[in-house]
Amino acid sequence: MTIKDYVEIAYWAVSLAILGVTVYWIAKSPIMAVETGRNLDNEQNKYSTKRDLFLTLFSLRGNPTHFEFVRGLNQIDIVFQDEEKVLAAWEKLYESLGNTNLTNEVQTWDLLRTDLLSEMAQSLGYQKLKQTSIQRNYSPQAHANQDNENWNYHQAAKIYFETGAEIYKLQIAQFKNTDKIQENKN
Repeated sequence: MTIKDYVEIAYWAVSLAILGVTVYWIAKSPIMAVETGRNLDNEQNKYSTKRDLFLTLFSLRGNPTHFEFVRGLNQIDIVFQDEEKVLAAWEKLYESLGNTNLTNEVQTWDLLRTDLLSEMAQSLGYQKLKQTSIQRNYSPQAHANQDNENWNYHQAAKIYFETGAEIYKLQIAQFKNTDKIQENKN
């Protein structure tokens, strides 16, 4: 064998190796592309879920007893499971909610809610959102008036039904007494 033969064998060996690598990557590339796409979709979905939860809590920050606000708080452990600062802020707020021995519980809860929302905002990239902005919220007087009217209506309905129940009990007692009098006369 001459050097030319060795070079030709090396050429064909390198060509076969290149062909093998090419075939491998042609077969592997679509799978990797799909996996990459799924990972990107998962990350986008996680971010969207975090953002939606944050926006819900942010929009209801002035009404912390609203059902959607409470529902959102109960989702933090799952949605922000990879955000230690958010979980720590939520833990502080959660612990304080059960503690009625606080000096000024409403103010403490407001501050802890603000801290939680601030940590959530930072983790989502809202770097310019300040805590003073989080503490501000808009609620028109018309909503307060409507809440008062609803409260008054429910109180009046409660009194009406309680009074009606008492009148009904009195009527039953009167009928029973009337029946006893009728029996005694007979």
